[in-house]
Amino acid sequence: MKILSPLDSKEEVGELIQAGADEFFCGLLEETWHTKYPVISINRRPAGKGHFRSFADLKEAVMMAQDHHVPVYFTVNEHYYIDEQYDLVIDYVKKAVDAGVAGIILADYGFLAILKKMNLPVKLQIGTGGTVFNSQAAKFHQKTGASGITLPRHLTIDEIRKIVQNCPGIEFSVFIINSRCVNVDGFCTFEHGLSDQSCFPLYRNACMLPYHVSLYPQANPEERDMGEIVREHRFLERQHIWETVHVDDHPCGACALYEFREIGIHGIKIVGRGNPLERKVKDVRFLRAVLDLLEKDSPSQFEFMRSVKELYQKTYSRTCRIHMCYYPEVMKTPA
Repeated sequence: MKILSPLDSKEEVGELIQAGADEFFCGLLEETWHTKYPVISINRRPAGKGHFRSFADLKEAVMMAQDHHVPVYFTVNEHYYIDEQYDLVIDYVKKAVDAGVAGIILADYGFLAILKKMNLPVKLQIGTGGTVFNSQAAKFHQKTGASGITLPRHLTIDEIRKIVQNCPGIEFSVFIINSRCVNVDGFCTFEHGLSDQSCFPLYRNACMLPYHVSLYPQANPEERDMGEIVREHRFLERQHIWETVHVDDHPCGACALYEFREIGIHGIKIVGRGNPLERKVKDVRFLRAVLDLLEKDSPSQFEFMRSVKELYQKTYSRTCRIHMCYYPEVMKTPA
């Protein structure tokens, strides 16, 4: 499994590779975009931190990473773009390809079709904004031109296993640490980072506003099988916990790596464009230690989880908690 690390500048490349990063993903925002579209993001991040500032800097970062055989993926992953934006977004992609990036991460279906026709010498990958919740959606994207997919946060381990088994030839990545957002990214219209303390005095941004999730009542509830009822109960149980807990309080899913290795997951993704370098390095080192434990020591699943929890507490100075777990079902694995 590859560790996918966020990258915000060329100055971060060396330390993150030394910490154990296998792949990078990054965004870029030039003044031309921000001037014309001041409140519309190009890559799910507002102006400010979390971006490269020029393609010259991006090229330098890519060259530094290539020296260590670490690919860099470029994000243009807004959910959709209006017609007048496509020329500018395509220009971004061309410049990124010229800079040497290994792939483009996107979410707009129409944009995927456009890039496929351009026959670019890079991989095209669907980010979590593509809302791939089942194997049929994955196969649709594969047919359209995607070679890789980052699955949404809200899938269970069993759901992920079924998708991977039914879709050979696709590189699947999953979220593993940070920003375990209660919202489904591809259905969300909030802009990451927007905040107004006068409007939301108790919350860092609008994404943290509390709300309640419930299932729409079935027309014939007596016809539902027990398996469906149990699955719905588990979904609501997790969702109700997530909606009451801070979305970025160091959530983690590292214990699930034992099963993700068996499933055949390609990459484990650290959320964190815009995070301080110190935090990025800490996250990468933690996951590198976890993977080394898994690959070198061949522990049992129980031994692995015990060691991961100890490492998590040592790294982040807090105990492992089920309500902060990306994949809480793994916490119920019997000894």
